[in-house]
Amino acid sequence: MEYVLIVFIAGVLSLILLKKLERKSIDEMHTLIEKIGKREDYSEIMDELKESYEETVKTIRFQEAQLNNSVKELKEFKEELNATYDSLLKKSAQLEYSNEELEKKVANLSNINAVARTVLSTLELDKIIGVILDAYFVLTGVKKIAIYLWKNGELELKQTKGKFINTGNVNFSLEELAKYNRRDYKNVYAQISKSIEATEDESIVISDLVVKGKELGVIYIVEDKDKLSYSDEATISALAIQVAIAINNALIYSELIIKERLDNELEVASNIQKKLLPQSLGDINGVEIAQYFNPAKEVGGDYYDYSLSGENKLWITIGDVSGKGVPAAFLMALIRSVLKTLEYKDSYPLEVLTDLNDIIYPDISEDMFVTIFHSQYDFLTKTLYYSNAGHNPLILYRAGTGEVLEENVKGVAIGFLEFYEYKMGKIKLEKGDVLLYYTDGLTEAENPKKELYGTERLKEVIEKNYDLSAEGIKAELLTSLNDFVEEKEQIDDMTFVILKIEL
Repeated sequence: MEYVLIVFIAGVLSLILLKKLERKSIDEMHTLIEKIGKREDYSEIMDELKESYEETVKTIRFQEAQLNNSVKELKEFKEELNATYDSLLKKSAQLEYSNEELEKKVANLSNINAVARTVLSTLELDKIIGVILDAYFVLTGVKKIAIYLWKNGELELKQTKGKFINTGNVNFSLEELAKYNRRDYKNVYAQISKSIEATEDESIVISDLVVKGKELGVIYIVEDKDKLSYSDEATISALAIQVAIAINNALIYSELIIKERLDNELEVASNIQKKLLPQSLGDINGVEIAQYFNPAKEVGGDYYDYSLSGENKLWITIGDVSGKGVPAAFLMALIRSVLKTLEYKDSYPLEVLTDLNDIIYPDISEDMFVTIFHSQYDFLTKTLYYSNAGHNPLILYRAGTGEVLEENVKGVAIGFLEFYEYKMGKIKLEKGDVLLYYTDGLTEAENPKKELYGTERLKEVIEKNYDLSAEGIKAELLTSLNDFVEEKEQIDDMTFVILKIEL
């Protein structure tokens, strides 16, 4: 019994001991779990668990570090995604805006192209300007616009649209404008813009009209500042280019039309003038006649004429009207008509010139006059009567002596003095004598060295070729003249008449 009791007590003690040990193990396990959760080092751990514990803590710490890095990377990636998304949204908005702007530009270019085709299809300046002003209003929505164009030194206001205050035209001398460069013109346009009425909320856009350095004018546009976009400014600039080209084409066409009309008028005047001048009469009662007429322009102011009066008299006239071209030709035609009438009277050259001056003087302008050498040859007496109204003297070759002389009486040009009485000279002619009537275009002909042909060369040609016919002398004179001037263009009319007495 005692033994059983001892065994029982031992069993109870063992059970108690086991319970204590189990309790201690559980507490120890809780401590380990708590330490592992906190990733703390634990020195009181049992030796047999120490290595496993440390390895476990190390692994957990490593995994935790990796997890933290992954979380950080995920946050950074999220931020990048958000930034990328924002950027895409912004770029999408920009792309949409750019697309809208591109569509506007395409539409504007299409409209500008349509306007260009319209204005370039017509050469009527007023129509072009009307289309242009309408185009600016439709395409850019401007409030008011004005277009100025240059014309003979004047910057002329051609047309306005909208409530544009007329600033009037601006005048410059052509000499002053000839010195202007691009900057000077810009300054002129800028100065004019200051006189244009505009509020503080409005902008004035200046569009120069220039084609290949040629100043055509300027366009002024007034628009609200808050409505004037970059696209509008680009459209305004593009339109200005097309406008300048169209206006330049219209001006060139207008100039060509005017030139063509003038050329036609000059051609008609030239034909009339040539028909008024007499053709060669050849040999008349023993007098050979040859003539040469070469106007510097289509029509000239030189004049020659010869005609028979009755059976025994031959009138020979040469003249030079001051100036050139159509006005001189008209005056020459008037002089010829009056002379023809006066020659029917039985009078001498001095009386004819005196009457001519009395008739012409009241109607001739102060800046115009006519020099005339007027003569009458009597076949019966072989006498030449002549009078001179400020013209070149007559050159006479004397066959009997071989001399070359200048015959002249002084007198003023027709239309120079009122009530002027002209004088008369006379020459008794013989067989073989040669007479040369000429205008100053002949003696003042220049060569490339700017030397004048002069009277002495005329005399020399006559002296060397007196034995030729009138036409032969004319040919030699033209050869001498052409050799002298070479290829130099002459600026004055050239006219001469040669008479040779053969009986």
